[in-house]
Amino acid sequence: MKLKKKSKQIRQINISSDTTSLASKISSEKRIISENTPFDIIEAYKAARTNIMFSLNHEKGCKKVVISSATSGEGKSTTCINLAKTFAEIGVRVLVLDADLRAPRVHKYLNFSNEKGLSNILAGFDKLDDCLVHTSQANLDCLTSGAIPPNPVELISSDAMNNLFAELEERYDYIFIDTPPLNIVTEGLLLTKICNGIILVTRQKYTMYKMVERAINSLKFANAKILGFILNDAEDDKYMYGVYKSRGRKRNRYTRYGYYSYSHTYALKSRESK
Repeated sequence: MKLKKKSKQIRQINISSDTTSLASKISSEKRIISENTPFDIIEAYKAARTNIMFSLNHEKGCKKVVISSATSGEGKSTTCINLAKTFAEIGVRVLVLDADLRAPRVHKYLNFSNEKGLSNILAGFDKLDDCLVHTSQANLDCLTSGAIPPNPVELISSDAMNNLFAELEERYDYIFIDTPPLNIVTEGLLLTKICNGIILVTRQKYTMYKMVERAINSLKFANAKILGFILNDAEDDKYMYGVYKSRGRKRNRYTRYGYYSYSHTYALKSRESK
């Protein structure tokens, strides 16, 4: 039974609004595609968009795509946002959903408040319309992670999550979901059961082959549909259109869980870069 549509009272927030420090704002703007992004980078995302659309062409209704990685620091959050922006450009209704309830990043890249979001809805504290953010780009909305909860796995696997998706499917054509790395916690695997597919993000001179293999084995065990891979910071242009220079290794946000960053090279054939 379809849920009755409600009139949306969502906030109007400009992506470029100055709500953080200047240094943070400049860093975020460099990672997120815009009209100033080089042509080859834009074309890389358009190529990925075309491939995703063909991969999900037989799926009816709202398409829900998980964007994840084997470990942290591979660019999954920025890739998730940039894919969503690229899809919104063709006139379809798109939502970026930050389901990383442990170390959320989407709100920082888009310069949004994270006071209310996914966790608040799942815990029953707030309604969807109170948490949705309408970006300055047409057709593109965002639902941030919200307050960091003590029980992220329970929230992601709850009936409230299924009910939320049922409501979101009435509003959007595509939902791109940022999740924690697959080899660290289980939320990404849980979400593949209620989504149409997953894209794994990797990073040249950073991602280890054995870590990708471990992630793939977990996805196979969960019977998840792998739509493909995206390689960030690629230096070999025979695999993609454009290249961003590596900005240096950053501190692993998940080290408190006992995991560490990796810098070994594993070149995956891919159609784009970060």
